[in-house]
Amino acid sequence: MTIEIAKTPSPIFIGGAGRSGTTLLRVILNSHPRIACGPELKATVYIADMWRKFQTVMRPELTEHKITPEKTNKILARTLLSFLESYRKHEGKPRAAEKSPHNCFCFIPLANMFPKSPLIHVIRDGRDVVCSLLSMDWHDMETGKKLEYISNARKAAEYWVSAVTTARNSLANPVVKRNYFELRYEELVQSPQAVLQTLFDFIKEPWDPVVLDYHNKQHNLFGESSAEQVTKPLYTTAVKRWVNDLPPSDKETVKEVAGNLLVELGYAEDLDW
Repeated sequence: MTIEIAKTPSPIFIGGAGRSGTTLLRVILNSHPRIACGPELKATVYIADMWRKFQTVMRPELTEHKITPEKTNKILARTLLSFLESYRKHEGKPRAAEKSPHNCFCFIPLANMFPKSPLIHVIRDGRDVVCSLLSMDWHDMETGKKLEYISNARKAAEYWVSAVTTARNSLANPVVKRNYFELRYEELVQSPQAVLQTLFDFIKEPWDPVVLDYHNKQHNLFGESSAEQVTKPLYTTAVKRWVNDLPPSDKETVKEVAGNLLVELGYAEDLDW
């Protein structure tokens, strides 16, 4: 089956450091009558890695085969789109969305493959992210080993900084900048309708208040660590959980690693916390 990208509504890509609220946004979008956003596919990062290799180290060989950078973009876009089509068709909706946290590391490849696709970056206070990460029991899909960034506060904070800065640094790419939407978890749970109306306007989809009733709808939550949380109405109790849940020694570690970024993002006024 050949998928004509131009005839298919541009897919929506959601990314952000794990435990930032990407699953919450995923089920909200999946509640919209026009958007199918299924369980994490996680294929984006692999295809993005192929894109990087094809456009750099393999470029001479591809050129000899008359495959231009533009053609490479189209080939890989069709490949990724073909992965998204089955779920979209199963749901009977016209537009696909894909949420995998590490899509935030792939905004430049995605912008080249899908120059009209929205790139939604979900950001949450890094201190709360660290608290949440340290409660996870995640393992690498390939090695089976426990993921390094859930092992201690330093690794978790370094991971959060890397995810946020990689996505934001990609704004130097004009196509990413045009398609980039930054969504704060805290604003979403505190002012959901205002935030979501702005988001739906950005992705050029009609506002439908049914998305606020996401918790009463059926969603395929396969593999989602936030499955229990997203079956509940929006709540704000997870905002600033770090105040009580992060031990003093871990607070100092997070301050050392992520303090400046927290100030830059407005999560802290200074390093006196």
